[in-house]
Amino acid sequence: MNYNKEKIGALCLIGAGIFLSFGGTLIKYMESATPLEITVFRSIGFSSIMMFYILVKFKSKTSEAFKNIGYSGLLIAFIVGISNILYVFGMSKTSVANGGFLLSTSPLFAMVASYFFLKKTISTKTLIAIGGSMFGVFIMFSGGIEADHAVGNLIMLGVPVCFAFQLTLINKSPEIDFMPATFLAGIVALVISVSIISEYNINTHDLLLSIFIGAFQVGIGFLLITLGSRYIPPHRAALFILTEPILTPIWAWIVLGEQPPTLELIGGLIVFIFVAYRIIDQFFENENEKINDN
Repeated sequence: MNYNKEKIGALCLIGAGIFLSFGGTLIKYMESATPLEITVFRSIGFSSIMMFYILVKFKSKTSEAFKNIGYSGLLIAFIVGISNILYVFGMSKTSVANGGFLLSTSPLFAMVASYFFLKKTISTKTLIAIGGSMFGVFIMFSGGIEADHAVGNLIMLGVPVCFAFQLTLINKSPEIDFMPATFLAGIVALVISVSIISEYNINTHDLLLSIFIGAFQVGIGFLLITLGSRYIPPHRAALFILTEPILTPIWAWIVLGEQPPTLELIGGLIVFIFVAYRIIDQFFENENEKINDN
């Protein structure tokens, strides 16, 4: 295992979680835009920042980069595109805290996908971290999820499922840069939304905020995910990105005054402890590997 790539991958994924954690709070700042309107302009900003990165990196070889993603890249584009739509609709119909906590289930789905599709051996330490994280999520849910948020919660649950398959497909072919697939994901979400929407009544505030969310908050987040998850197995990558659901309810609490119940805060702390344990332990594992290699 390459130490530098592993370390950089982990930092990218942690950073991705931080960027993505602002999503729910920013969506709640919309004045009147519908989920479809948000998705349309969010997707424009998202694909624009991805194309900028692609053009800067590949220059004259941009068309070749698109060809290299193959069928796996097209599948990633479809999965991420659907995930982006589910996220906007889900967050629009549930609380930011609930949406964030549902995202915490991603390590469980990633573990299953990694085991069945990549035949990855999952270490005992990673299983402990995942099990502990899921216990934290159980504590969060033990107080009950609001009945009026049931639809939004169900929609949001599709996001970590899509995310697990995204990580698995990227990690399966680490030699391929799937950034063009991430760009196409924005196009998929845009095409689907435009084909469904009947009219536009979005105001300037919501339009600009949607583009900002797509280009910077979601765009940079997914850019970091695409880079980082090439070098880390899906089940472990999902642990690093748990910084998103941990921070999501905190921003909602600070900015929106949406205070999570005590049980949800306790559960979030448990998730944080187990994620921190695996991240710190992984760092020392890498240090030992580096020493042994020398």
